[in-house]
Amino acid sequence: MILVKSALFGLLSLVAVEILLLVTVGTVATVSIQTSEETAVGIDIVSFARSSPLIWILAALAFAHGFHWKYRRLKLRQAR
Repeated sequence: MILVKSALFGLLSLVAVEILLLVTVGTVATVSIQTSEETAVGIDIVSFARSSPLIWILAALAFAHGFHWKYRRLKLRQAR
């Protein structure tokens, strides 16, 4: 049961990091692109995720960190 709870917390951490990354990339992209009022700007998140291994590395690190943190906490609680 500890592994299941840890995996769920890892997935929750993954979702939180991806949402934070999406907001950050969107904000940086819209602030850094100077356009006139009549120009439309599109951000293709799918192509960014396919082309950048940084997204996958951050996702793996977020899951691993969340999993390890929750697993360690549950193991210490169970030992008491």
